[in-house]
Amino acid sequence: MQAFASAMKELDVSGKLVATDITPASPAFQKADAGVLVPPARRAEYLPALKEVAQKYHIGLLIPLTDLDLRSLARHRDEFAEFGCTVMIGSEDAVTLCRDKAKTNELIGKAGLATINTFTLAEFRAKPFYPCFVKPISGSAGIGSAIIRNDRQLHAHVNTYGQLLIVQEYVPGQEYTMDVYRSRDGKVRCVVPRQRLLVRSGEVEKGITVKDPELIRTATILATQLENLWGVFCCQCRRSGSGPVRFFEINPRFGGGSPLAIAAGANLPLYLLQEVLALPITAEIGHFTDRLLMLRYDDAVYVQVTESLEALPGFDAPRFH
Repeated sequence: MQAFASAMKELDVSGKLVATDITPASPAFQKADAGVLVPPARRAEYLPALKEVAQKYHIGLLIPLTDLDLRSLARHRDEFAEFGCTVMIGSEDAVTLCRDKAKTNELIGKAGLATINTFTLAEFRAKPFYPCFVKPISGSAGIGSAIIRNDRQLHAHVNTYGQLLIVQEYVPGQEYTMDVYRSRDGKVRCVVPRQRLLVRSGEVEKGITVKDPELIRTATILATQLENLWGVFCCQCRRSGSGPVRFFEINPRFGGGSPLAIAAGANLPLYLLQEVLALPITAEIGHFTDRLLMLRYDDAVYVQVTESLEALPGFDAPRFH
């Protein structure tokens, strides 16, 4: 949000940042110009409420930041466009492909890139091997992803997360996320690899930018294959020693660690605003600071509560994540 505010100022664009959330106890509300409560993304009332917010505030650009509403926004993006609101989202087919880990793996192979051997749970049980890596077919934030080392661990994992899992060979080594900007004409204009050094609950806590030509080249090849996907998204891969770059995930939205790419000089919010406003896009492949280290820490926002305390999430009993 702060990066978008800076980009708007740089372009001399007037307007407001409006945040939506399901709780008034939202840190984002304290940083936005306006905060609006909406129903949870999985409820039928969510999209109508979001459209109402977009129309009320004359929103010109809507940016999803979690996986929860990507498919529904892709399905209804043309309805937002009817009243002048551009949704930074690809087509429903493109988003569905990215959200399905098995289909993502097929696309990576079709692009001529190295993949990580992937199996359905039934295929794995026919020929089990350990260690392996297990994750939900449609997962988010690392929930349900784990290294499994024996039958007992697999049984416990399936009991917890269900049968809709895929199993992959465990590939040790360095892990990277590449932040990508792909314009609506299909051109890949920006790729910033960042190595994930420490991850907490699926989000990178410590990371560093790496100006690696092979990472940039392979990410560009993969991003070029993603028809009908535009704007900011990220690709994840692993590499062991001098081995090939092996991709395993595509997230069709801003990555949680994208502030590092922005701090390194790849001004993703600026490029997005430039395209939406029909201005020249100033992004350049390789134009970012190499070896910029991000060290995240928890911060706090302090707000005086004036309404009923009962409205606060966790009032009746604490919530744990």
